[in-house]
Amino acid sequence: MAVTIKDAIRATVSDPKTSTDSNIQNAYQIARLIRNAFAHDPTLPVWSIDADCQNKKFSVPNIISLDTTSINGTEFDWRHYGGPLALFNLCRFVRVEILKDKLSPRKNVPVPQKIVYQQGNLILQKVDELPPNVKFVESLPDGKISLGDGHFLCAAGELKTDET
Repeated sequence: MAVTIKDAIRATVSDPKTSTDSNIQNAYQIARLIRNAFAHDPTLPVWSIDADCQNKKFSVPNIISLDTTSINGTEFDWRHYGGPLALFNLCRFVRVEILKDKLSPRKNVPVPQKIVYQQGNLILQKVDELPPNVKFVESLPDGKISLGDGHFLCAAGELKTDET
């Protein structure tokens, strides 16, 4: 998301680092610095704060903030900027305030009527009552019910394999 935010700002604002709008400057710097943390090793991100951005606070009010004081060279931590929701809100800010995209009204999503569980390639649906043509099966001596293909039904937390 940080790469997309940074690129969207650059595509819209010719020089976001020197923009007269502090929100644009700060949004750009935050996105850029988050992106930089992942640039050298996405599996183990480390803050790589440019000298001109060290020991500064970047903020888009009520959206996201990043205090770069003493984090250069340290392990990336989402708590430094507020985490995934803050980054999502920054995406929304860029979309609406910088790209000038119009938001459509939210639609109410109905509450799901079915409860479905998936475990591997097995899909189970919770039912209120058994269908009339149901066939009952015997449980194994340990209380599990074999479903075939290595799948078993048992109480939560009770399934143990030979290896455990």
